[in-house]
Amino acid sequence: MRIRSVTTAVVEANFDWTIIRIETEDGLVGWGESFFAPGLTSIIKSMGELITGSDARDSQAIVARLLTATSGAGSVGGIIHNAISGIDGALWDLNARALGVPLWRLLGGRFTEAVRVYADCHGGSGLMSLGPMLDIRRPRWDHGEEIADGQVGRMLFDPGAETEPIDFDLLEERARDAAAAGFDALKFDLDVPGLVPLHQGSKTMPPGGEELAAAMVAAVRRGAGPTTELAFDLHWRYDLASATRIAQALDGVPLLWLEDPLPPDNVAGLLALSRSVTVPLGGGENLIGYRAFEPVIDAHALAVVTPDLGKVGGVAQARRIAEAASDRGMSIAPHNIAGPVGTAFAAQVSSTWPNFLALEFHAQDVPFFDDIVGSPVIDEGSIAMTERPGIGFEVDVDAVRQWSKADELVFGESR
Repeated sequence: MRIRSVTTAVVEANFDWTIIRIETEDGLVGWGESFFAPGLTSIIKSMGELITGSDARDSQAIVARLLTATSGAGSVGGIIHNAISGIDGALWDLNARALGVPLWRLLGGRFTEAVRVYADCHGGSGLMSLGPMLDIRRPRWDHGEEIADGQVGRMLFDPGAETEPIDFDLLEERARDAAAAGFDALKFDLDVPGLVPLHQGSKTMPPGGEELAAAMVAAVRRGAGPTTELAFDLHWRYDLASATRIAQALDGVPLLWLEDPLPPDNVAGLLALSRSVTVPLGGGENLIGYRAFEPVIDAHALAVVTPDLGKVGGVAQARRIAEAASDRGMSIAPHNIAGPVGTAFAAQVSSTWPNFLALEFHAQDVPFFDDIVGSPVIDEGSIAMTERPGIGFEVDVDAVRQWSKADELVFGESR
């Protein structure tokens, strides 16, 4: 089980899906996916060169070695962990395949036979395609309707980068369509034109924003119907006063959670906000490793923790976070903007947590999502935990090559 090669491919979708392929000297293959980052494939290449020849069964030792090797580059946080998370995931997939068992069984068994998935619906129309610096781009697969309007080349969080005004009818329609597709939980963005701060650096909501937020939530509820559960995202854009105004405007509305009203490391602010409103708070996608989550969990500053398995630092870290949250009565709902490889992996891991709530799906508008693995991943709003080995899916290299970024190799070969 010696590692022969670690290679990557980058699919240009709504985000960059960086897929990792680890092959052993005896021909076994494991698949992983890393959360996007500038220069990511170069980091993975360097890590791959270091671990070539290692026994793939020693995954914990490999991760520990990579953390030590990157300590001078800041391995206590940052995009180093995006690379490590993807490599760790590919090693888990590889080892499960070598044993002929699904990943969930290798991790100790599942609590559910099907993992619940919630659909991220952005602000009504689909999320525009974003590069590794959150730069708005026009992807090859867009035909003018699949993605939202935005200023190409601008960074998503720049004031005025999103140009599509709020359309309440479109919000209602989007919610209705997602519910009809089988999703019984949806998430929409509230930091949209009319609610975002008006100038660079500001975190203050414009006047009247709380009325707009309440109207958006009402429109989504009309479309989703009474039995579909809802969450809303603020992307840590606001100061405490603005976040409080928005959360208070939603008091009395039954929600799964209100996500990232403040930066996730602002424990005191989140705790103060949680004590002043009734809506449950969620967050944590930008925290790396258990130690970053520990003060948030210990303070009960959130009701729902949302680590992203594509960058949290590996399965061991994610499991510590899930267990600590469970001990304190908190749910876990992994953030997930991955393609089918990362989504299937996150579902396998999530199925092993008793306090799992729902897994995010961010690619409703990408027409080739299932093509990358050759079969549907999500059925009626859930991902089945079958007996298929590893993550349960095989990567179609030809499909990856078709939708890969022009300036990236496809598993060591030119596009």
